[in-house]
Amino acid sequence: MINKLLQAVIFLFFSANTFAHALHITAQYDGVAISGKAYYSDQTPAVDTYVEAVKPGGTDPVVYGKTDREGRFNLPFNQEGTFNVIIEGMEGHRAETQVTKMQAQAVSSQEIQLLREEISQLRDKIYWRDIFGGIGYILGIFGTVALLKTRKGQ
Repeated sequence: MINKLLQAVIFLFFSANTFAHALHITAQYDGVAISGKAYYSDQTPAVDTYVEAVKPGGTDPVVYGKTDREGRFNLPFNQEGTFNVIIEGMEGHRAETQVTKMQAQAVSSQEIQLLREEISQLRDKIYWRDIFGGIGYILGIFGTVALLKTRKGQ
């Protein structure tokens, strides 16, 4: 029993699915273009990924394009309103965010975009504490099941 449990834990720990990732997006609309960056939770850029902007509740894109080698996109666009920016990656990965036209400010839109990207990357990053916490939960569940089985046997 312990041998099988140890094999299962080793398999789960070294499995490629342990490091699965999600797709994330940051975007802003400055009145001239919708720009932003798309990346996976392991911080690799979403390269050549389809990006579109649609009106809330709509299905037809008002503007669309692809990301570059760094995961960045720039969709020339100049309409008023709020728009949903959707990115669809491979294997069913999908991310969505909402943008509205920014008001004119003394700070450049490029500086604001960089700040948004850094904040999003820190928020979406997978930390080792998350992985070890997940393993701890799994081991706790196995321990509870083992405890219940030994009590039933007595």
